[in-house]
Amino acid sequence: MPPAPEGSTVASVRTKVVIAGGAGALRQLRGANGEVEVVAHVHSLREAEGALRVSRPAVLVLDSELCQHEGLCSLPALRRASPGTAIVLPPAGEPGPRLVRAVRLAARDFERRRGDDGLTLRERDLVRLVALGHTNAEIAELLTLSIRTVEKHRARIQDRLGVTGRAELVRWALERGLVDG
Repeated sequence: MPPAPEGSTVASVRTKVVIAGGAGALRQLRGANGEVEVVAHVHSLREAEGALRVSRPAVLVLDSELCQHEGLCSLPALRRASPGTAIVLPPAGEPGPRLVRAVRLAARDFERRRGDDGLTLRERDLVRLVALGHTNAEIAELLTLSIRTVEKHRARIQDRLGVTGRAELVRWALERGLVDG
């Protein structure tokens, strides 16, 4: 999509995408009229994991031939590297125009799951429980997670929000109406 005219309040939103393998996917997405920003093109699933950690894209386009060669057992590691990233697996061979459509749909889902603050609904639930005074153990039980997972999520959330402790996280939640003050 072309840039918004000068003085216009309409912003051009580009979907951040990482492509693992697939030169055809790269060609197809580069021709997506500026709607897609390819932030990395990598050639292995290990490189994809690193690119996901760094760029946190909306979508990972994962070449099916690369998956067959390296194995789908890498998917959990890719998901951990960027939990909010949608993964699109185009058919083998030339992806065609359906790939752009699939990326658009995946990106819409990505945006729907995230608020303006960049947190998923699940992360907002965790922040709300922290603000309500629940311990990590209580949050783990309420959300059916391990305590260690709750600690990791909380650390990642605090890092993303730029807050350094429980008190700042509670203040952030109060300011955004996640709990009544």
